[in-house]
This record gives sequence, C-alpha cells and structure tokens, in this order.
Amino acid sequence: MITEAQLERCRLHIRKWFAAHIPRTLCFHDLEHTLAVTHMATALGQTEELSRADLAVVEVAALFHDTGYAKAYQGHEEESVGIARNFLERIGVGRRDQDRVAACIRATRAGARPRGKLQEVLRDADSAKAGQADFIHKSELLKKELEAVQRRKISSTDWLAENLAYLKSHRFHTRSARTRFAKQKAQNLHLLHERAKAPKSQHGPIAHQQERFFDRDLSWLSFNDRVLQEAMDPAVPLLERLKFLAIYSSNLDEFYRVRVASLRSLAKLKKLDRTALEVPPGKRVDQINKKALAQQERFGKLYREELLPALADQGIHFLTPQRLSKVQTAFVRSHFTRYVAPLLHTATVRAGNAPFIEDRKLYFACRLKPKGRSKEHLVLVNIPSDELGRFIVLPTEKGSQRTDLMYLDDAIRLCLGDLFTGFKLTACHAIKLSRDAELHLDEEYLGNVKEKVRKSLRKRSMGVPARFLYDRAMPDSMLRALRDLLALTKQDLVAGGRYHNFSDLLGLPLKGHRNLRDKPLVPIPDPVTHNGESTFQALRQKDVLWHFPYHDFGNVVRWLQRAARDPHVRHIAITLYRVANGSEVCKALLDARAYGKRVTVFVEVQARFDERSNLYWGETLEKAGAHVLYSYENLKVHCKLCLIERQERGRLTRYAYLGTGNFNERTSTVYTDMALLTHRPRMTREVAEVFQHLADRTHRPALSQLLMAPTSLRVRLDALIDKEVENARSGRRSSILLKLNNLEDRALIRKLYDASNAGVRIRLIVRGICCLVPGVEGLSENIEAISIVDRLLEHTRVYAFENGGRPVVLLSSADWMGRNLDRRIEVAFPVNDQELKAKVLDLMEIQWQDQVKARRIDVRQTNPYRNEGKRDPRSRAQTATHAYLLSRQQGSGPPRSAVRK
Repeated sequence: MITEAQLERCRLHIRKWFAAHIPRTLCFHDLEHTLAVTHMATALGQTEELSRADLAVVEVAALFHDTGYAKAYQGHEEESVGIARNFLERIGVGRRDQDRVAACIRATRAGARPRGKLQEVLRDADSAKAGQADFIHKSELLKKELEAVQRRKISSTDWLAENLAYLKSHRFHTRSARTRFAKQKAQNLHLLHERAKAPKSQHGPIAHQQERFFDRDLSWLSFNDRVLQEAMDPAVPLLERLKFLAIYSSNLDEFYRVRVASLRSLAKLKKLDRTALEVPPGKRVDQINKKALAQQERFGKLYREELLPALADQGIHFLTPQRLSKVQTAFVRSHFTRYVAPLLHTATVRAGNAPFIEDRKLYFACRLKPKGRSKEHLVLVNIPSDELGRFIVLPTEKGSQRTDLMYLDDAIRLCLGDLFTGFKLTACHAIKLSRDAELHLDEEYLGNVKEKVRKSLRKRSMGVPARFLYDRAMPDSMLRALRDLLALTKQDLVAGGRYHNFSDLLGLPLKGHRNLRDKPLVPIPDPVTHNGESTFQALRQKDVLWHFPYHDFGNVVRWLQRAARDPHVRHIAITLYRVANGSEVCKALLDARAYGKRVTVFVEVQARFDERSNLYWGETLEKAGAHVLYSYENLKVHCKLCLIERQERGRLTRYAYLGTGNFNERTSTVYTDMALLTHRPRMTREVAEVFQHLADRTHRPALSQLLMAPTSLRVRLDALIDKEVENARSGRRSSILLKLNNLEDRALIRKLYDASNAGVRIRLIVRGICCLVPGVEGLSENIEAISIVDRLLEHTRVYAFENGGRPVVLLSSADWMGRNLDRRIEVAFPVNDQELKAKVLDLMEIQWQDQVKARRIDVRQTNPYRNEGKRDPRSRAQTATHAYLLSRQQGSGPPRSAVRK
C-alpha cells in the first residue's frame, strides 16, 4: 500500500518535475491541469467509495499522468508510465502498486477503454472539463498549445468542429461524474452548436481580458493599511485609535516574523525548488519594505503630530526626561535603582564576538567613551519591558486630573549614564530584531509531531533575522558596525523612530476615560437556550445559531459545564486550535473527566504562537484521563467542532456544535464568529465521522452534508460555482456572496472570473488578503469587493450561492487559500433551517450595505471608503448587526430576507 509519506514525496516531486522539464508552450497540460485532475480524481474516488489504498493509487496516477509530455507529445502516456515507475521504485513503492498506477495512466490515452473503477475514475477526472463552466476557455488554451507544438495555425472554424466532435463522442464512465457534469456538458455542447450556426467570423470565442491577480503580500499590506486608517479616523474614539496603532504594529511584526522570514529563507533555495514551490522573486522583499516604510512614515507622523497632542488635551501626557518635574525625576531614579537596574544586562560588541539578540526584545545600542581616552566601545543594553511593563505611571500633584506616563526606554535613558562609571555615554539608540517564527519540524528527528513541536519551540528564539528595526537618528558608522557584527543584509534593515514595539500600547496602564473608548458591547441574551443552560432541550426543538460577540461565548462554556455534570452525557469530543489562558473550555473538559465522562480532544500543536499553550492543555487533559489526539505532520486541523453524546430513552443521541471560530473566551469578545448547534441526525452523524477520521486517518468519512478539506471542499466549491454559471446561462437567478478573511487561491479565483464572464453577479466581503482583481472589463466586471475593518475583527466565513432561488448557505472555518483547501482539515457546513438561513443572508446584506467602515478593494489597492461623502452611521455594519439581532431576539418579526421572499 502506498503510504502517506510516499504520497507527500510524489506531490513535491511532481511540482519540481513540471518546473524543470515541462516547457512553457504547454499552457494547457501544465501543473495547474495536473493538480486539478488530481483533486477531481480524489473527489470522484471518494464518491465512488474507493478504499484508501485505491485512492492512493488513483492520486499517484493522476499526479504522474502527464509527466511524459516532457519527453514526447504523441504517446506521452507510455513516457509517463516510465517516469512514474522510476520514481516509485526509488521511494520503495511495491511492484503491484506500480502496475496499478501504470494501468490507470494508460487508461487516459485517447481511445483507450478504461477497465475497472480506478481507471474509470482517473479517465473521468482527466476529461472533467467537458462538463465544467470553463470548458471553452480551457479549450482555447489547448488550441494555443497545439499551435505551438505543431507549428501551424488552427482556424476558429476547424477548432469549433473539433470541439463539437469531441463533446458529441465524449462519455463519462462513473455515475458520480455523470451526476456532477452531465448538465454543464450539455450546456457546453449547446453553446458550441449555437456558435456553429453563426457566420464563420463569429466562430471564435468571446475575447476576455488576460487573468490578473494581486500579489498576496502586497495585498496583505493593503489590509494592514486599512487598520492604520482606523487609527487615522478622527471619528474613532481617541484611545481606540491608539489601540489600532498597536494592532497595526503587532500585525506588521508578525508579518515579518512569519511571511517575510519565509520568503527570505526560501529565496536561498535552488532556482528549481523555488519555482516548484512557487516562491516569489527576491525583489518581493524590497517591494514589501518600500510599502511598509511608507506606511510607517504615516504611522509616526500620526502618533507624534496628532495623537500625542490629542491625548495631552485630555490630560494624558507621555513625558520625556527633559519634561519631568524634580519630584518625578527623583521617582524615576528611585524606580530605576530598585526595579530596573537589577534586570539590566550589558554586552560589548566587538569583531568576532557578536552578542545574541533575542527575538522581538528591545535593546539600546550605546556608544561609550572611556574617560581620558578617544576610542569608543559599542555596547548593547536590554530593555526589560517583558518583566516590568513598557510604561511607568508617574506621580502628579495631589488632586490633579492629569495622567503622566513615561516609556521604560526613557527612564533607562535618564539613568543609564550612572550605570557606566568611568565612561561617557555619547550615543544611545533603540533597536529590535525580529526573527523567523516558523517552526521547522526536523524530518530527521524521530518522534511524533507533539515532540517535534516541543523541540522546535526551543529553536524559535534563535531563528534567522527577518527585520532589524533601528532608530533612524543612529549614526551611519554605528549602524554599519551593528550590521557587520550581526551579519545582517541590507534587506534586514528597516529605519524606525525613537521607540519600537508600539504593540505595547495595548497594555497602556490607563483607567477610566470612558469618553475616549468605544461604548461597551452588551451581549444579547439568548432566551431559546437560556444562555446555554438549557441547550439540549432547545436543540431537540430546532437548530440554534449563535453570533459572537453579539451573543456571549459564555453560552458555550455553560453548555459544556452543564454537559460535564449531566449524568446522561456519555462522551464529549472537541477540536482545539487556539484556547484562552486559563481556558474555561478546558476546565469544563477536566470537570467532565472528574465526573467520569469519556472525553476526546484533538489538540492542534502546530497553531502558530499558541503551540506552548496547546501542549500544556493537551498534557493536562491527558493526565486527567482524556483521550488526546495531536497534530498530523504537514496537515493542520483547523475545523471547529464539538460533539456531545447523551443517553436518552435507552439510546445514544448526538448534539453537535460547528463553528467558524476558536473555542476561546478571550478572542470571542473581539472576533465576530458564528456557531451552528444542531440535533439533526444526518449532521451529527457526519460530525462523528469527522472525529473518527481525526482518530484514524485510514477511515474515510462518509459525508454528504459537510464539506471537508482537503478531500471534498475544493471540488464541491467548484461544483457550486459551476451551478451558478449554468443558471446564469439558462436565464435562471444566479449570484454569489462570499465573506472571507482571505481570498488567495488562484484556481478558485479563476472560477470566479469565469462566473463573472458568464454573467453571475459576485459580491465579496474580504477582510484581509484579496488576490482577485475586481471590476476589470472582460475579466471581473460583475465582481465587486469590499473590506470591513472596525472595532471587532471580522472572522466569520460565509459562502452563499443563489442556486436558482433556492439559496445554499454554508458557514466554514476555511478561507479560500491553498493552505486551507489542500493542507488543513477544514469543515464547511450548511445552514438548513430556513429561518436561520434567512437570518444569515440578512446579516450578509447588512454587511454589504455598510457605508461607514467598508472600503472598496479597487484595482490600485488604495482602500477608498465606499462612500467618500456622507457616511450614514446607521449603515455601520457592526452596530446594525447588534441592533438587528437584538430586535430578532425580542421577536419583532421574521427575517427581512423571509419578508422579501
């Protein structure tokens, strides 16, 4: 049997093979085609109920089926067989499986008759375009490829006849393919017949614009610019503006630690490997630095010239040493001696003895001149803000209403000269080094993923440099010395101001000032479940939909607490990706164990920056007797599921929770998410199937309601988009409304472009990365895209398809990114209850109507507000959502979408 490790090696090998050997003239039989056939073959094979061993054979055959084009165009199948055999032999795949792969590849030859289910599945996957909405577009790519290979021009009339003959003779072999593709295939054939009736001058396809995509990294920077816009908006309360500065700073720091560090590391790979892994060119980091630097210039100007004076007007002052009173100066010196000086460490920087700079820690680079000598020394001094906090609250006159604060940096600056007796402090400038934060799991290290993560965590603080932030007032000679001694490159260097780590503003020690903050968002009570206390009783009547933070996440905690003590509950299963410090969810699971319940927990220890916390909770739950499952290598579990099994009337009954966000009480107060709770047997059975798959990856979950990545989600989304295209071309109602954090996957973006060209209206609400370029004539003219950035972080994922007037509404944990669709276990789930479905659609329309916080994603990525003129506060989506849910809770009528119907 072909193992998962061997499959992974095949996947990477194919990427490298296409990068190295397949000529660019093959614009149809390219890597994208191979990956699409592979996804489709896997999906059809699952529907046809192939075993795991058979699915592995089909996937490998799909991956290798067109590799032979590197050696021959005619008869490439035999060449593909030889290439596959050589590689499979090398990685230890048995002869029998090699023969089965070879037979499947040969079955893709034109005119060949597939024998057996495996060959039928691959043959149908390879020709699936016959029944897909982009058949004509793809056929033009094939025409262009043939013209290049044959070195002759093919007329539009001849090609039309060729396509007609192909579709007329084509047949799908599996029932799954016939069900999935028959209608669209007939529609494609009809379109070709209609074109054949037209004059010869119209036999060619309708010309469309060349595909365009925004760069994902520059698109992310545009998102962070929207965060900066919130800090710049005078309509935002003053302390909230300061909070958005902190968020912007934190976001940018993580971006450099993760994404830029990865780009820098991957840039060191061989050209072949970079191409295979689709690594952007090296100049991308320069483009990122340029755009980020321009934003930081605005950041610094806003902070110094607008926010600090505005804070001073409100009695909040950030004082430098020069502005301290005598009493304050004495206080700072005493505080320094008592608390700061014992935590300071110095390190002399000299050639061949570069000190290690810890990740994201603040330091001073100081020039010291020995008294009576001319030679200066370069010394690093740590700023212990992690231990002491970044800000010092200074004493003020009794009865004063003002608040005086000082950066810890400035307190050290004031007193640092006293620390170096016998030296004169000639220069002192703040620096910070961000390091690569990715966990590189050592493939040679024996052990499970949990142990690999634990080992890699110890290495994170020693990661390669990603960004060296320095005070732009630093002398050039000092900067050159640091760069040389720390082995930094020019790309590492980013000029900043006097202070770094503005994310510390999130911990500003300020009390009161309610007038400078957002009004508290009062959670809406849920009378249906009595705020989680009577959830089982409520779900026996109907499905429940919670909307966080408009509803209190405490509802979830109370449900779990009640389940832990319920004598009828037999089993609780849950997936944990990120949990809060002191997690009440985990405490409820511990309670369940104390009451003798069976508890199964899947803990994702590869959740970036939460690895240590997740390891702690996993081990704590294990000690309590829970069955704890840990991560799979190369595959994160990102779905948000909970299943509770309860004994009722002599039989086991299931209740399920399916969410878009984490089981995290802390983030639930600032992230918007939805959670569907259901007692429906079909849904709960499928959730149980997913948990069985998490426990045993050889188990193939039987799913019809749920869409699970990386197995069926991508293909099912393709089918839903194709259905909208089919409806648009047939004159039926068609539209797509998507709400995502990120839209990056090019294959799905191409599907959306095809749908737009077919006349489908597409509306996108994308908070973060959006690689789709909207509003381009002949490409995306029917696509509009907005982004909402407001006090709450928009985190819900909603996929809504009009489906000819019978809407399909899915909620999901998955964004439309390659990592979510191909390298994570994700779940999208339908909202089947008609009233709840109408409610979700209403909420999406409320978002779409936002004229206050919505920005248009335009061709130039300039983030213009949707309504640059008057911004009607009533349209602000988050405020309107709270008002809508409150009115619905008070029973003021049916959902608006139900009224429209």
